[in-house]
This record gives sequence, structure tokens and C-alpha cells, in this order.
Amino acid sequence: MSVLASPADCRRLQALERALVEQADELAFFLVYDRPERERERPGLWRTYFAQRCLSDQQLQTKLDAFRSVGAYAELFSGERAWISALADGRLQRLPQRMKVAFNGIGWGVGTDGFMPGRKALVPLVADAYGITCVNSDAHACAVTVHKFHSSLVLDGLGVRVPRTWHYRPPHGWVGSAPEPGARVIAKSTYEAWSVGVTEESVFVVDDTLEDRVTAVAERIGQAVTVQEFIVGREVYVPVWACPEPIVTPPVEPVGARGETFVTIEDSVTLQHQVFDGPPDLVERLAARAVAVVDAFGLYGLARIDFRVDDQERLWVFDIAIDPGVEDFGAAYLSLAELGFDHPAFLRTVVAATLGAKGVLRS
Repeated sequence: MSVLASPADCRRLQALERALVEQADELAFFLVYDRPERERERPGLWRTYFAQRCLSDQQLQTKLDAFRSVGAYAELFSGERAWISALADGRLQRLPQRMKVAFNGIGWGVGTDGFMPGRKALVPLVADAYGITCVNSDAHACAVTVHKFHSSLVLDGLGVRVPRTWHYRPPHGWVGSAPEPGARVIAKSTYEAWSVGVTEESVFVVDDTLEDRVTAVAERIGQAVTVQEFIVGREVYVPVWACPEPIVTPPVEPVGARGETFVTIEDSVTLQHQVFDGPPDLVERLAARAVAVVDAFGLYGLARIDFRVDDQERLWVFDIAIDPGVEDFGAAYLSLAELGFDHPAFLRTVVAATLGAKGVLRS
């Protein structure tokens, strides 16, 4: 049976968004997002392009407007401390809305003079402590899936095809074995999105310069390095909406990321996407594999599973996005736009998917 979005699935997503709009006066929506000013407090954040990755004021206003325009209460918090303070003094609990929902927009910038690993789990943990629903996945998923090495080990153990993966953690060196000479690999950050740590020199054939190469990457980005076998092929992103039954909307690919090419941090700033034009049977296999990954980690709400597809049409999972970007230029929105959603409706659907998965929305 197909797991791709059917007309009935589209109607289901539309019904969730419509239910949120109808109950908007019962919704208090808290956007918790990092702001560039945190670099002044933690100077090591510049290593991970922290300020460049923070959303603009206009992008955040667009999110607020998508909910205020239908009658919901929506408030922006600059980082986790302002939000936690408003919870601790009771102000947010005194709001009359029945549904109190937080959007987790923090979690990156791990490393020397930056943040500690696992910070992405903070918002769902605090939300749970105060009886608030957190959009998308829970604290455990936030902690384990953002560690590229550990999540690859889990998938490999479950029989999901992943590139061979190694981990270099200075000053201790390799965790387990190192890649063998002659292997073609890509070196990247362990905890970051946006291809942080990936440059034009990141793909190379292993030789006696390996340790110097990965040490240089670790020093540049201030964190441990994940090294993966480089898979030549097309890069494909598959959005999955678990609400709670999975719906897979059309897969998307970055423009130009085919064959020997790969996405660098510089590319991420201006990256454009297009709907994946592969054969129907390949798209079905991508959808089924993405659902299997979502199930393996118990994800809910919106997630995105990233693949490389080689010349034999084998599927290689290389990343899991438990909090994919929801901007109007992102892969997740393009996927749902194919089904007729405008951007404000898409943003509301992201929240409604979690509320539906949790049984919070009245049907």
C-alpha cells in the first residue's frame, strides 16, 4: 500500500489546519527562537554560523502573523531564558487559552565557548514540566537524532541503509575505528544543520593526512566531527507528517545537488529546491523508508528524512531533521505547496499536526 499522500491524506491535513483555525481563540502560541545577540554572550557561536542561521525579524513576524490573523494569541521569546522566566512567574499559565503550544526554535551552536550538546531537548522538557505542548518531536528525539554518529548507528543496527560512519572527538581521537585508506568520505559537524563544517575540501580520499584534516575541521567548528562514506548521487529530502498516522508529502531535492556535488555551508544560505522528479517506484520507496525512520525514533509532527540516491537507485539515509525549516523558501513548504497550501496555512498545519498527534485539537 502506498504511503505517499493520497487525496484523502491531503483532506486530512486540510482538516487539521481548519480545526486549528476554528479553535484559534483557544490557542496561545509561543515562538522560542535564538537571536543573533547570543554571540556576544558566547563568542564561540560564530564558528557554527550561528548569527547567519538565526531567522530575520521579518521571518519571525511572518510566523506570528500566520496565527494572529486567525485569532490566536502569539508571542515571540528571544531564546529559552525569556520563555522560561515567563513560565516561572506564572504569566503564561494565567493566559485563558486552553491550548498552550511552544515552537522549538533553539538548539544549535554546540561547541567550544558555545552551547552544550543536547540543548535542542530543553524546550520540550520545560514544556512538559509546565503542561505545554511542544511542536514536533519530544526531548529524547531532539537529543539523539541531532547526533549524526549515534543516529547512524541506531539506523544501521535496525537494517536501514546508511553510509559507513565514523566519529572523531578531539582530544581523544576516533571513537572505535577510523576509516580505512582509500575510502572516499565527507567530513561534517556532528550536531549542526545547514551543512556546517562542509566546505569544498570536505570530500576527500582517506590517506595519511586524515587525522590532520579532521582535526582542522574540529578546530574550525569547535566540536566533534562526523565522517561518512561519500555517496555519489542525488540528494533528496522527504517530509513526513506523523499526526499520528504518517503522511508523506512530495519529496524535494536541492537544485544542483546531484552526482559528485554536495551542499556546503555557503550553498545553504541561498539554497533553492525543486520537487523530486524520480520515477514513481523510487518515490514510493523513498516514502516507505522515510516512514520507517520516523517510526524507529518515534517522531511525530513534521520531520524530514534526507537521502542520497546512488546510480543503482539504492537509498542511503544520511540525516534526520526533527525540526526542518518552515520558511517559504524551504523544502518542507515546497512539498506542501505542491498540494495547494499557501505559506500561512502550511505554518498552521505544522502546529496542527502535533496537536492532532497529541489529541489536543477537538475534531
